[in-house]
Amino acid sequence: MFTLERQNAIMALIKAKKTVSVHELSGRFFTSEASIRRDLTSLEKQGLIKRTYGGAVLLEGSNVEIPVNVREQEQMDTKTQIAKIAATLIQNQDTIFLDSSTTTGQLTKFLQDKDNLTVVTNGIRAIIGLAELPDISIYSIGGKLRNHSLSVVGGQAESFSENFWATKLFFSCTGLLETLGAMDYSSEEAEVRKKIMKNCQTKILLADHTKFGRPAFYKICGFDRINILITDQKPADHWMEILEKHNIRLLYP
Repeated sequence: MFTLERQNAIMALIKAKKTVSVHELSGRFFTSEASIRRDLTSLEKQGLIKRTYGGAVLLEGSNVEIPVNVREQEQMDTKTQIAKIAATLIQNQDTIFLDSSTTTGQLTKFLQDKDNLTVVTNGIRAIIGLAELPDISIYSIGGKLRNHSLSVVGGQAESFSENFWATKLFFSCTGLLETLGAMDYSSEEAEVRKKIMKNCQTKILLADHTKFGRPAFYKICGFDRINILITDQKPADHWMEILEKHNIRLLYP
């Protein structure tokens, strides 16, 4: 099978399944995993797919959400770096909000040494990650479960969020645009974050370098609502100007 023919067949399969692994494609097309990775790189450059850890997912527009089990594997090292920095901002006896993002999910791994911490979250995996820590009180936001993201959303979740006050909110985004600010695939997720923002003192955005300049479907907030941005590397000069204009504190390794 010629390269172009194989890539067309790969695209047909990804369109049908939405997500595939390198191992699966290698076995299906009887070619090496190295060749499959080159095919996926070529398709990604054409804007047709997004490479993930061990595979690829279909890109169909700014309203297409990548499944949580795939997102958990993306930029894992950078998410860990960001989470470690975020954990240093949390003090004993803090009350914090955590959203349902995979980046804040990593943050739960670095809270073992915190005493009398109260966490409010709509993220199911965050709850599971914190459940065995004895000195943390966990409040689960109630509402409708989104299976795709393992998060709780909807009107009940938004109303529930309004009953709490937090010292810090840790949240992430799908994309960060110069003109609009933080964006997300899901309007439901974004609305829960908006409600939470009204009842917290410090808003802390966790966003790795791949989020800068990436569009998404729904606006979470403008730069004027963000107090601290934690990322994995120094942003480009024009981003630095935006952050300085809005007095956003920047943290990175």
